Amino acid sequence: MVEFYPLFQKIKEEAVKARSAIVISHQNPDGDAIGSLLGMSYFLDQNEVMHELFCASPIPEYLKFLPNVERITNNDEVLLTREYDLIIILDSGDLKYAGVDMHFRSIKGLPIVINIDHHPTNTLFGHINLVHSKASSTAEIIFHLLDHYRHPITKEVATSLLTGILTDTGGFANLGTTSSSLEVSSRLVAQGARIREVITNTFRNKPLKQLQLWGRALSRLKEDPKTGIVTTVLLKGDFEELGIDEESTEGISNFLNNVEHAKAIIVLREKADGTIKGSLRTTQPDVDVSAIAKFFGGGGHKKAAGFTVKGRIVQTNLGWKIE
Repeated sequence: MVEFYPLFQKIKEEAVKARSAIVISHQNPDGDAIGSLLGMSYFLDQNEVMHELFCASPIPEYLKFLPNVERITNNDEVLLTREYDLIIILDSGDLKYAGVDMHFRSIKGLPIVINIDHHPTNTLFGHINLVHSKASSTAEIIFHLLDHYRHPITKEVATSLLTGILTDTGGFANLGTTSSSLEVSSRLVAQGARIREVITNTFRNKPLKQLQLWGRALSRLKEDPKTGIVTTVLLKGDFEELGIDEESTEGISNFLNNVEHAKAIIVLREKADGTIKGSLRTTQPDVDVSAIAKFFGGGGHKKAAGFTVKGRIVQTNLGWKIE
């Protein structure tokens, strides 16, 4: 991380100058989005910076165990009615993914924008861009920022950052796992991160109806013999019939990434707002699923990516298609 130390310095310089800041994570947040948001909040607290925490979507139930998560709001009034000297956007490749592209023009004044992320498809939209594509997660980057300035990491902050790393590496099972992520995680555990609580809430938390939903996805698995790509779909009706929300798909793409010999996995999910969320995964060294996601307006990593398009999923004689 030595090469990023000058950016660490710039970030702190802007933070201590700010009278008011807002920290934003991406919509439909995962463990890394919320974990890094809470870690960055601690950095600002240490530097006595008044700030708000914002996410365009509600916090998923499985992440509500995290300390201080109640400080995060999805009320966009904090974007529209207050002036900020500093905007920090985390774990988001662009403003649209953060869910604030339409609000951004409405923010009063001309604040400095700091962009902190680990996705290689990041568009570098900030005045300061701390983008480390080799990091396992944005939470890992926030750890190094705190560590660089010798801010003492509390048990609460350690738990939040470990949540980000564990969820983005699939419990140290995917290709995002590196020696650095393992070392940082070890240090977080040593500093009091409640690893059992993190694992219980993020990996061992599947209700019966969620597994029934996963069963529908498993029953629809199809492999294209020409490409080796395995696909499945989840329909809006599946969620309605089972009486569960869209959060229940969390983790299914990573689970299906265990399919033997598959070149890539694509899970298409109909959402209530008339869009379709595509989640892509691969374990193959010669496959870059972020290129596929980028083609559809999304992004991510070479081995894990996603996109959102308008439409609905229909079944044809040749299989499923989006129209």
